[in-house]
Amino acid sequence: MAEQNGSGGYAPHWLRPGQWGEEGVRNLPILDAPEVEAWPAPVREALEVARTYGLPVDESMCWPGTAEQPFSPLGDRYWKLAVDEESHSCEFVLDEHGRVWALAEGVDPAERFVNSSLIAFLDALAAWEYRCEHVDDFDDLEPDDPDSDDDPAGEARVAFGLGIRDRLRELDPPAFEMDTWWDRVYEEVEYDAI
Repeated sequence: MAEQNGSGGYAPHWLRPGQWGEEGVRNLPILDAPEVEAWPAPVREALEVARTYGLPVDESMCWPGTAEQPFSPLGDRYWKLAVDEESHSCEFVLDEHGRVWALAEGVDPAERFVNSSLIAFLDALAAWEYRCEHVDDFDDLEPDDPDSDDDPAGEARVAFGLGIRDRLRELDPPAFEMDTWWDRVYEEVEYDAI
């Protein structure tokens, strides 16, 4: 089972150091900055993870833009990771235990659990990127007859996506409990909707 904070014993499957290049470490606080020393240990550990692996720099469904200053405190309970800069509909944050949450304005509930740690979240994002890169690999399975009820391409896409979900669930089980953020994302994969 994945550790609840920092990188702990979590061994990423898809994530590699420098995953998102030099741009992926921009605007991160310095580890030995005086304000960082006052942060809870799990948040400092997450910052070290971010400095090692980077944070995504591209907008995608699972990483909606960037925070101007990732790891900026939001009150005394959260640290900002990313925000959808145009709609501000979803903001990824760390809590004082190093867990990742999605905060949404005007949505009930306003908080949705994402991952048990930043390393688990970054690994899940890298897995999502991998899935997106390969989802079209099954297009050659499309039936010749567009009116056919058989959809081997769709079935293969779903199986591929759910295989990734199952591996992620083994690594971070709480992230895939009912009504978590990743549970909702992979529910759409199961319906071949995304």
